[in-house]
Amino acid sequence: MGTYKESGAATFWSYTLNLPLSSNSMICWKFCYLLHKVLRGGHRNVVRDSHRYCRNVKDMGVLWGSLHDRYGQIVALSAKFLCLKMEFHAKHKLIPGNLEASDETLDKETGNDKNKVLDMTQELMEYLDAGLKMEETVLRQLDANGAKSDTPAGQCRLTPLIPLVLDCSFLYHFTVLLMFKLHSCKRHINVFFLFNRAIVLDKALKRNNHILCFTGMAPDILLGHRERFRDLFNSLKQFFDRARETEFFKTVIQIPDLPDAPPNFLRASALAEYKRAVVVIPNEERTDGEEAEQQPETREAPQMPQAEVEEERNYKQMAMVEKEHLRMEVEGLRCANVANVGAQIGYKEADHRAQSAELRFTQLKERHAELITSHADLMKKNAETVKLFSGTKHGHDDLLRSKQQLEIELENLRRENSNMMNQQQQEFQRLNKELLEQRAQLALLRSTLDNKDMEGSQVSSSLAALHAEREVLLRSAREKDAELSSLRQQAQQQQGSQDLERDRLLRELEALRAQLQQQLTINAEQKLEIDRLRRELDSTRSELNRANGALQSREMSGTQLSSSLAGLQAEREVLLHSMRDQDAELNSLRQQAQLHHSSLEQERQRSSMEVGSLHAQIQQQACREGELTQKLQDEQFCLLQCAVVEAEGIILDAVAKLDDPIHLSCISSPDYLINRAEITLGSIDKMQQSHVVYLGNRNDASGLLRAVTQFSHLTADTIVNGAATSHSAPTDQADRLTDSCRDCANHCLQFLKDLKIQASLQRADPSAVRFTVQRLLGLAQDLRPKGQDLQKGELGYLVDKEMIATSTAIEEAVLRMDEIMNQAKRDTSGIQLEVNQSILGSCSDLMKAVHMLVTASADLQKDIVEGGRGGASVTEFYGKNSRWTEGLISASKAVGWGATQLLDSADRVVAEKGAYEELIACSHEIAASTAQLLAASKVKADRKQQEAAHPEAGLASR
Repeated sequence: MGTYKESGAATFWSYTLNLPLSSNSMICWKFCYLLHKVLRGGHRNVVRDSHRYCRNVKDMGVLWGSLHDRYGQIVALSAKFLCLKMEFHAKHKLIPGNLEASDETLDKETGNDKNKVLDMTQELMEYLDAGLKMEETVLRQLDANGAKSDTPAGQCRLTPLIPLVLDCSFLYHFTVLLMFKLHSCKRHINVFFLFNRAIVLDKALKRNNHILCFTGMAPDILLGHRERFRDLFNSLKQFFDRARETEFFKTVIQIPDLPDAPPNFLRASALAEYKRAVVVIPNEERTDGEEAEQQPETREAPQMPQAEVEEERNYKQMAMVEKEHLRMEVEGLRCANVANVGAQIGYKEADHRAQSAELRFTQLKERHAELITSHADLMKKNAETVKLFSGTKHGHDDLLRSKQQLEIELENLRRENSNMMNQQQQEFQRLNKELLEQRAQLALLRSTLDNKDMEGSQVSSSLAALHAEREVLLRSAREKDAELSSLRQQAQQQQGSQDLERDRLLRELEALRAQLQQQLTINAEQKLEIDRLRRELDSTRSELNRANGALQSREMSGTQLSSSLAGLQAEREVLLHSMRDQDAELNSLRQQAQLHHSSLEQERQRSSMEVGSLHAQIQQQACREGELTQKLQDEQFCLLQCAVVEAEGIILDAVAKLDDPIHLSCISSPDYLINRAEITLGSIDKMQQSHVVYLGNRNDASGLLRAVTQFSHLTADTIVNGAATSHSAPTDQADRLTDSCRDCANHCLQFLKDLKIQASLQRADPSAVRFTVQRLLGLAQDLRPKGQDLQKGELGYLVDKEMIATSTAIEEAVLRMDEIMNQAKRDTSGIQLEVNQSILGSCSDLMKAVHMLVTASADLQKDIVEGGRGGASVTEFYGKNSRWTEGLISASKAVGWGATQLLDSADRVVAEKGAYEELIACSHEIAASTAQLLAASKVKADRKQQEAAHPEAGLASR
């Protein structure tokens, strides 16, 4: 009512813009319901005023659609439906917001432009699809929550579906009419004429410009529209069936039954069989019923003749329509009268149609006779009606008026029938004349064709083949065009959805960044406030310390007074025994002491009160500090939740690439996946450390925020590269890689979910994520080509290099051992010198023995290579026996490293900086290394070569 008073919705929007729509989903849901009611029942300018705020409603829907709230999803779908509603009515201003428009209004809005009809049909389907998705989500959530329709929670969700049911009924009706209009082919009568035949025929007689000519489209082009309409019909039928069974809708609205199957748009007569689905609200139906009951019963009798007159008029109009069809068919046959092979078939069809026209004309004559008979019956009924209501003056007057009206209409009908019969007779004669002329021409053509029958047989066969080939090519072209159009539509839809998703993610990112900056600012302010409170607390503590010092000094003075009082009492006793005359003076002194004691007690009480007040202030400060700390912890946890939500988005984006067909062209190497997995394992360790630090001090979550960000990016990178690596891997390993990537994403999302919830924050553990990443690392290492680190030509060179390096290291160690011994002789003496000489001598002997062993091992290897390589080169022999070569390299490195460690340990022991256990450990290490080198050398050696190596082995064992 307010919108009608002010002729718009300015006041409505001025109030609704101040509502907390971005913080309360329940308010958003009720706002969408209210806006829907205003758009349906408000002033016609409401759509124009509300369309300005369409962007706000759309942003609100995007915001709640991205949040996991119980009303968030249905608010997003409702906002999308309302935006489509406002855009549709803003574009088509003739159709009101409540969609209660007549068929003529819809026809006027679409016109004769088939492109405009096609666009409006698509808009209506999108309009209806948005509403059906909204109701489907509402009912699914209602079932998931287990709520009843008669409870407040259920009614809160179901009430906004009442105007949606009304909208869906009108949208379904409009879509059916436009689909029939799109499928009509050169019908000179509007598609809406067949739906409301009596009314439109009456107007067609008075207004010839209402008869339109609309050239329809090919059925194959509209295949996608029919499929989409079938899906919408099934969804709408399920919605109406479910709503009729719901207890809540039974009391507030009456929902009609839809047919079992959608209309067949390829059959023109299906429009006459179509029945409009009308939704009725009981209050409105009751009002209409009361108005109908108030009409006098005497008006029922004249309605029967009126209905028959209308039926007669309909039959007359149908006859005119059939006549027009016949005329068009004859004109088409005349235009098709050409001298070719197909002319014979055309004339046969013309002959058949002429016979059909004669049959129809005969049927029209019979129908005219029936009409005359019905007129006579009508006159009899009128006479009976006059006799029946002659008793009352009011009824008599009504009957006289109806009789006069019927007589006038009958006279008009007779005149129209006679004119129509004359016209039809003339038209039939003209058609017969044209048919005779065409038959004569046909006979002439037949004689010509008989003469050229032999010459045209080959042409006919080739023409038939060409026609068949042409039909095949046309059919394939139509199929290709349909596929191309569907692919274009899919590509446009996907591009649009991707653009919308990208815009939504950018907006969410900007919002999160703004929230993060705001939280950081608030955090800095709180830190300043905490510092100020700490300074106040320090000053309060210093004041308390000063008060405690004063109290202690006063207690000491009280103790001194007590001791002096005891002395005075002793003196009083002495004076009592010695001098009785000084009792008065002693009494006065006693009184003074008591006064002083009372003042001291008062001072103590006052100090106790001051201390109590100071303790209360300290407790208040502690409580305030605790509140600030709790607030700081809550804000830090809020920041952590924001970071975790962003991390979940990153992980989900990485998981989406696993099933993205565009990502199939991306390929990664196992080495890069190994690099990513190793870095991710390091980030997991850092994440675990930051988590432990945050649990110990929840006032600062900066370290955990950085760890979460790094962890999410690296994990997502590992998942994406794992998927890319699987594209070039064998099938089994590719499946294991993909499954491991999914497991990694699931465990990562579970870990982030635990971090996001306060109750599960303590038990959040990334061990499962670490295990899956390690499994990815192992799979990547299995995918690496074996022996790719070194070329076969480099193995022999590397063996010689390592053996030379080992010999050089041992020789340097022997020389260095001599230098250490000389230094020990200069710096030490006595028993210490003997011990050092013994140690260094043993080490020197050991190094010399190892040097001999390395030399013997090198000679043995040369013998093995020369004896086993045959006609191949040394490099090819090492490359062929790559594992044996790698064992030699490893053993040589171990021997050289052990010699270096033994030298360093001996130097530290002589300098009294090391322990003898280090020498023992180094000697054991050298023994193991020499055993490894000996074993590696003897693997390829024959019996004679092994016997030659036995003395060196014995030397090494000593």
